[in-house]
Amino acid sequence: MQRRAERLSDLRFRCHLWLAARWLTVRAKGRPIETLLQAATPVPGFEPYRGLSAERIVEAVRRTLARPWRMRGRRCLREGLLAFRFLRLAGYPAVLHFAVASPSPTDRMRAHCWVTLEGRLIHESPREGMVPLLEWDGEARPATQNG
Repeated sequence: MQRRAERLSDLRFRCHLWLAARWLTVRAKGRPIETLLQAATPVPGFEPYRGLSAERIVEAVRRTLARPWRMRGRRCLREGLLAFRFLRLAGYPAVLHFAVASPSPTDRMRAHCWVTLEGRLIHESPREGMVPLLEWDGEARPATQNG
């Protein structure tokens, strides 16, 4: 009986993640980042996936978004928002970090985001030469240099 409950819980998680990934591509179009961050932040205390490992969540996010049909050029944003959301839904204190790199005269500005848990990198990695701007844990705050 417990095995069946675990399978149903895993199925619920995978379906929720799949739907959230599809909805994100629709919701992100033309929306400011503040709106996306608010939408990615679950209500405090709501942790329906408590017990799932952080590694399992991050791997499921990567697999679910392996072949994007929208937001192709913003992979780190897609994965970061979903990893942040589902880690939080499992009770982990995930933090989403944002940084930018100064553009060269022939290049445009580049941005990147990544996720940490208790200061440990869990998803993506900051790119060299990027300047941290913002950390999001449910509230925006200026980034620290140790991302």
